[in-house]
Amino acid sequence: MERRLKIGIDVGGTFTHAVAVDVDAMELVGKAVVPTTHHADEGVARGVVQSMEKLLEQARISPEEVVLIAHSTTQATNALLEGDVAKVGVLALGTGAQGLRARQEANVGVLDLGGGARLFTAFRFLDTAGGLDEARVRALLEELRGEGCEALVAAEPFSVDDPRREERVCQLAREFGLPATPTSALSQLYGLRMRTLTAVVNASMLPKMVETAERTAQAVAQSGIRAPLMVMRSDGGIMDLAAMRERPILTMLSGPAAGVAAALMYERITNGVFVEVGGTSSDICLIKNGRPQVQHAQIGGRRLFLRTLDVRTVGVAGGSLPRGRTKLADVGPRSAHIAGLKYETFEQGSPEFTLAHVQPKKGDPDDYIALATGGKATHALTPTGAANLLGLAQGYSRGNSASVQRAFECVARALSTDAKALATRVLELAAKRVAPVVKALLVENKAKPAEFVMVGGGGGAEAIVPFTARGLGMEHRIARHAEVISAIGVALGILQDTVERTLLSPSESDLVALRKEAFERVLRMGADAALIEVHVEVDRKDKRVRATARGTPQMRSRELGGALPSDAELAALAAKTLGVAASTLQTLPTGGWLRAYTAEKRVPALLGLLKLVRTPVCALDAEGIVRFATDDAHCVAVPPGEVESTLSALLERFSSWGDGGVVLPEVQLVKPTQIADLSGLAEAQQLVALARAESAALGADERVVLVVRRRD
Repeated sequence: MERRLKIGIDVGGTFTHAVAVDVDAMELVGKAVVPTTHHADEGVARGVVQSMEKLLEQARISPEEVVLIAHSTTQATNALLEGDVAKVGVLALGTGAQGLRARQEANVGVLDLGGGARLFTAFRFLDTAGGLDEARVRALLEELRGEGCEALVAAEPFSVDDPRREERVCQLAREFGLPATPTSALSQLYGLRMRTLTAVVNASMLPKMVETAERTAQAVAQSGIRAPLMVMRSDGGIMDLAAMRERPILTMLSGPAAGVAAALMYERITNGVFVEVGGTSSDICLIKNGRPQVQHAQIGGRRLFLRTLDVRTVGVAGGSLPRGRTKLADVGPRSAHIAGLKYETFEQGSPEFTLAHVQPKKGDPDDYIALATGGKATHALTPTGAANLLGLAQGYSRGNSASVQRAFECVARALSTDAKALATRVLELAAKRVAPVVKALLVENKAKPAEFVMVGGGGGAEAIVPFTARGLGMEHRIARHAEVISAIGVALGILQDTVERTLLSPSESDLVALRKEAFERVLRMGADAALIEVHVEVDRKDKRVRATARGTPQMRSRELGGALPSDAELAALAAKTLGVAASTLQTLPTGGWLRAYTAEKRVPALLGLLKLVRTPVCALDAEGIVRFATDDAHCVAVPPGEVESTLSALLERFSSWGDGGVVLPEVQLVKPTQIADLSGLAEAQQLVALARAESAALGADERVVLVVRRRD
């Protein structure tokens, strides 16, 4: 039987990794790596193609076996960091009071991108009192092009309600050879200034990003692969090239997002902290109930209408340099790569080292520890080496034990300690940089460390994750194929899109319509309709409503059957998750591949003087993956026709009162193939309306498990 393979390519700062994943077996069948081609004429696109070609050859993959190819990209992020962006013309539209507002809010001037980089704009205004004067539009476009603008943004107040004039201006701009972005294409939120800022950043990337996309697509086609070509988004989803050509801004931070996608799709984390450890820095993201946390992106301190994963970067990793002269003071943020030093871990042979100190960059402290050979600093003392010395490195980061031993003994003598104590201290100091960030994420999301697992990815995971998890009292594990976890995440990327609108008082029909729009966007991308989940949130403070749909491609959905866990094995997994005996479990089947489990659990309180009764709940799929878990909730399985009445009664029972009025409980609907999280809604009527919509298409013989948890 011919394999069905997905190829994922992760473009990193130093290397570009490519992997092939068997769709049906969910197994890695090949991997390849090439240096990232930042300075090639084709840019990083050359490395994408080179890594793909190397992978096809090494893993003996025929083009016919490839059903999808996807890649992350650093191009958008690098363009902003380096100021390698096009000058953008902004053409504002309006009349009367709205025209005055457009003149003020759409004229964004020069944008500070940070680090000295800038994005330049030129501004024109067109009064639309007599309608859209296309001859005048063409004249203004000619002026903007004459000022050096290579892309255009059309901006009009309230265009989210009627985008036709913005879209027509952009159509005319494209006829002039100017790539163009209407502000309404990137966000459906009111707020012309932020919408214009977002559109300007997007438009500034269009010329180069579109060129790179075309070159990549041509090279992939020439290889004989006819499968769809997708690009990683900053929210952990993937999109096709047509969408990327219009909205390249969505690829910002797609590198860290790729690792999180792997944590969800490959490691199948439900409640955990994913730490991806490179050579210089570590990216940290919290996943709760199978969803990563998100935030609005910022450029130069200005918020954009762009949702990105809440990934926090810490300047410590597998190649970080320790500091100190008489004792260790810190580890990082400078690394072996930045200092131009080789890892002691991967040195072949057993060289004679002497202690040295270096200043990696001008203005840095001059007490970074290095190892010298022949009187010159050549190697680094690293957390990766420390993990090797202490026996923690069993995978990708395992190196030459003789070289590591000599390196740590050399430095230990100078610091009046022994090699193992030195290695332990290096890892303790590295963990001290990561732990506060993990703690902050847990606190912000009201998560208990004991209920979350820390999962390490990246080549340096073994150097950072074990000590950090131990200090926080968390379980931990290293991801499979950790060194290429981001490339795997690209291959298994989630199809995802978000619809966000400003609604002062959203009605039931508004919420249902928004849910439907998000669902259909992901369906058009090729997701399996039966597996699309939509999360709707109402932000009463900012008057926004957001619907995020997530799905997996039809080619990834697996039929029940084959080598799946038995009922007894699933029950054992559920019992372990809930911390109870399997014999005490109550199983609530849905009639599909999801089922829920609950049990009574006695928990000590008041120093053990009391025993409180808790009813933890979890949901597993037929593959044995925990899709949802909570430590105390009420759950009941009902036919679809009884969802509305049962939920109404439960809302009345489990709602509480706070300073702002009624506080609704958290609600999840476990359906046969999906879990609908309704906890982001603000009113009982909204919650019931969406529950009705979620269960409308289910059959009478199917069941919906209502999980209701009173908020703290």
